[in-house]
Amino acid sequence: MIASGARPRPDLAAMFEGTFGPGDRPQVYELEGDRYLFVFDATIPKLAGKGDIYPADDFLRAARWTVQVTEDHAQGRASSVAHWAYYSRLKDRLTSNIDILVDELRAKLARPAGDLDFSYRSLDLVSEYVEGIGVERARQELYDHLVAYVGEVLRLRIQGSWQIDRNRAPEPYPYLASPKHDPTMPINVVWEQLSGLEPVNLRAAAANEVRRKRKLELVAHPAEGVPLAVPKGLLGTFPADVYTVSKQYADGRPCIVVFKENVDLAGVPCRGEAWFSRAGELTGVTLAREQQFGARHFGAGSFVHYYRGQQDGRVEHVKLGRDQEIDGLPCRGGTVVLFDSKERLRCLSLARDQDIDGIPCAGRNMPVSFHANGRISTATLAREHVVGDRSYPRGTGFQFDETGHVVTAILPTAE
Repeated sequence: MIASGARPRPDLAAMFEGTFGPGDRPQVYELEGDRYLFVFDATIPKLAGKGDIYPADDFLRAARWTVQVTEDHAQGRASSVAHWAYYSRLKDRLTSNIDILVDELRAKLARPAGDLDFSYRSLDLVSEYVEGIGVERARQELYDHLVAYVGEVLRLRIQGSWQIDRNRAPEPYPYLASPKHDPTMPINVVWEQLSGLEPVNLRAAAANEVRRKRKLELVAHPAEGVPLAVPKGLLGTFPADVYTVSKQYADGRPCIVVFKENVDLAGVPCRGEAWFSRAGELTGVTLAREQQFGARHFGAGSFVHYYRGQQDGRVEHVKLGRDQEIDGLPCRGGTVVLFDSKERLRCLSLARDQDIDGIPCAGRNMPVSFHANGRISTATLAREHVVGDRSYPRGTGFQFDETGHVVTAILPTAE
């Protein structure tokens, strides 16, 4: 393939140097048909000389992203607030300039006021514009505008108000406060979409932020002055005498119930506690026996919690009833395993020491977390080990970026 006319691109190869190991120097070739060939450095174990072919748009986006992530970490812009503060022109004055920023955004998009109406759908228009000009330009020119517009969409959605946090970060930053939501962060939404590999989708990111920050309106049962309401949906198909209600929503609908015997909840065997939405849809369940969820199995006694509910099917987290393997990793019983919205593994506690991505990760209930691309995000060394070009003692805690580079190393205290 190389001999048939592939053009070497050392400029693009340089953007990936050191990404997969200290000192690695991959090769990049431009092919006919708007494609690129990426070849791993000869020093990379198991990958030496191997490569993949990518469409030009995907490859160039990945190259720019790699450079940006490396630069952000080197300059201390690894968090959403630090990233926004670096690019923001208004800083804590943003909240007093919301209307101006929104009007300027409308002018840049050349859209009438009716199109940018602060609806979720209007965020598709903004996303399309950002994709058109590129996230690099948007970071430089529109960061505050995007935070302001996304924030107004969220504020109306949660019936909240703009506030400034001056206590927990080096730089004061704006957020949204609402009685029914935890502090909601427009900055998180914008940062995620201006810093990722996927096409910009502000609508999905905003909806996820609202969902994550929504508070459960629960009161203990029996609640004084709040009578228990008739259950709906799946829960409404069971006689009231087969379960007891331990928590309920503020409107009286059952939320957490405890079944007195094993029951079948639409194909899921339940023993003990189960959670339901106001509409009576199953949102969490304690398993009476091993059960399959997608490509994974969870053992008896595990508590499985869905992202949205049983009909959606995606698992958000599971508290394991016993030690078991998940995605080939030994997980400790009694601990919580977290998944993201695409059901990728995000965090777990190892049942024993385990090498992951060449890092000896400690068990003993020490959490290990992962980036969306599957690489380790945080871990604690199970034994002395060389990371990068330095040897670290057992018990050192690490934070890695998406490419495997060390962001933070916390040495253990002397025993």
